[in-house]
Amino acid sequence: MFTQRLFRFSIWIVSSALTICLAPVTSLAEEPCVKAAELVKKALNLGEGSNEEMELYNQAKSLCPKMAEVHFNLGLAYQKRAELDRAESELRESVRLKDEEHFRLGLGGVLLQKGEIAAAREQYERVLEKNTRSVAALQGVAVILEKQQNALEAVEVLQKAAEIEPTNAVTFFNLGVLQEKLKRPDAALEAYQKAAESDPKNFEAHHLLGMVQMRKGFYKDARKSLARAAELKPQDIRIHIGLAEVYEKLGERGLAEASLRRVVAIAPTNVVAQINLGIVLIEESRYQDAVSVLTKASELDPKNARIWSSLGRAQLELGKMTEAENNLKTALSLDASNPFAHNNLGVLYQRLGRTRMAREEFEMALSLHPELEVAKKNLESVGGSSKGS
Repeated sequence: MFTQRLFRFSIWIVSSALTICLAPVTSLAEEPCVKAAELVKKALNLGEGSNEEMELYNQAKSLCPKMAEVHFNLGLAYQKRAELDRAESELRESVRLKDEEHFRLGLGGVLLQKGEIAAAREQYERVLEKNTRSVAALQGVAVILEKQQNALEAVEVLQKAAEIEPTNAVTFFNLGVLQEKLKRPDAALEAYQKAAESDPKNFEAHHLLGMVQMRKGFYKDARKSLARAAELKPQDIRIHIGLAEVYEKLGERGLAEASLRRVVAIAPTNVVAQINLGIVLIEESRYQDAVSVLTKASELDPKNARIWSSLGRAQLELGKMTEAENNLKTALSLDASNPFAHNNLGVLYQRLGRTRMAREEFEMALSLHPELEVAKKNLESVGGSSKGS
């Protein structure tokens, strides 16, 4: 069994208000505003938050300060640069000059990013007053409800958004995140599936779909979803760690090893990958290779009980009893609740002829993990009984 590889996390996305190309409005069609529109078009073609882009926007603002679209695009550019106060200022000016839906959505997104929840909600609700079918505004409200621990209400809002726009990948992705939070794996699976189908290039949709499929035991489906995610982001180590676990569950240890070695190549200090690689090598009876990998892991994270437990197991199989005993005891000093370390220490004592000590370790393993079959068999082999343990 692999060690835990990921912390659970929530990813929330609100559909971005699109940056717009400008056509001069009649009332602003005087020559400076026409030139401003041309500058904004050039900036939009850059679209990278660069200094050159910012300079073009600021020149446009100087030429035509009452053109709301200039302030809007400049605000989004500041947002890309994580200059949120400036972004808010420009977006508020765009709303003051022209109260349009996408301007308020942009302002709401920045306020949400700044953690100003009440102010963000006000913007989304102002949009919904004029357009009850604004999917982006509904998504924003749902995000706010989730942040306020109103997950059930957030689900209802997103379901309404899904009815309005049944192919919106963002809506279904966020529904998946919420359903996972509510411990509804079947509903999460369905939502992530729709998100992935609606947007085949949505990396996180394929990623989280694969993780839910794996937890439900749908390993072949998980392999397909995670492989697609790996195509989209080949350097994302989370995917290769997840794929390795899927391969291990399917009995494809060679592929599991390859995935984990890829993680180690990308991130040589990733301890989780090193531990899991060591476990795969142990399962392949390649104990000396496992010792080498796990020794490196112990240097990276000397306080990790799983490393010392796995290292002790490999050394036990190699017959290095002193080293194995020391490492298993180190594991238990760091985490006395590890049933596998107790079981393996029991095996070591049994091989050394210390039957009483072996029995105590097997009993301890079973008290911590009553369904650990290997410990039950080991306890019976030394004359103990697992009944009632």
